[in-house]
Parts: sequence; structure tokens; C-alpha cells
Amino acid sequence: MKLRNRMHAAALAACLMGATLLIAAAPGANAAPASPLLGTWTGPADAYYGGSFTQGTEKLTITTARGNVAKGTWQWKSTGGKWSKPKPVQLIVMNSAAGATSIDILGADSEGTYEGVLIPGVSFEIGYMDPSPDGGKNTLVLHSLMSKSK
Repeated sequence: MKLRNRMHAAALAACLMGATLLIAAAPGANAAPASPLLGTWTGPADAYYGGSFTQGTEKLTITTARGNVAKGTWQWKSTGGKWSKPKPVQLIVMNSAAGATSIDILGADSEGTYEGVLIPGVSFEIGYMDPSPDGGKNTLVLHSLMSKSK
């Protein structure tokens, strides 16, 4: 009888361990808070640079998300123009609380900084500023409201 009870206890322990592993390995169980950024985001953009206003399209392609950080590339296309060469960009997810409906985003590239709001599955509104050391004459400001490409 003791042997039988030990076997049942061992079997029960094995089942519980297996169930724990299945729960821990469930898709999304350990997803990075920055993972909603993954993918390609595009949208119309307004820019002001060197005293001139222009419009075009901005594209962010986020390839990696680990923890609260993400990295990828940024591109710009003037209306009727071609895409610029991809430039590296890094972003940070600031408020990744479970159940939050929006996520604050900060970031930087080699020339400027980003600030935005991501509504997962809906939109990504982002602003960019590249301050100029010449007193603002050639400061670049850019705003876009992007959606995720399917």
C-alpha cells in the first residue's frame, strides 16, 4: 500500500510539473513588453526643416524586442519620392502595465530623439526632433500617425 501511495504521489508531482511547464511556455506568457512594436509601421508624416514644411511617409521596421527595449530601422519618403536608406533606431517602452490601453514610447537614433504613444493593434503616433547646434535654423521636427502593415 505504501509503494502504491508513493507511485501516485510521484505521478501527481510529475503531472503538476508538466502543467507548470506548459503554462510557462504558453505563447505570450513571457512576451517582452516591447513586443507590440514588432513589425513594420507606416503612415503619413509632416516635417519642418530649415524653414520649410514638407509632407511624406515615415516607416519604422522593428525587428527585435527584448524586455522594454526594441530596435529596428527608420525610413522617410517624400511625397512622390523614394524611400531613404534605412537608419538604425532604438525605442524604449515606458509603461508596460498589464491591461494598459496605450504604451508610452521614447527612443533615439544617431541624430535625434523620438517620443510617441502606441495603442497596440490600432496605431502608433510618434514625434521626432533633431535639434540643430546652429540655434534652430536647421532643426528637424517630424510627426506621423502610423499603422502596422499586415
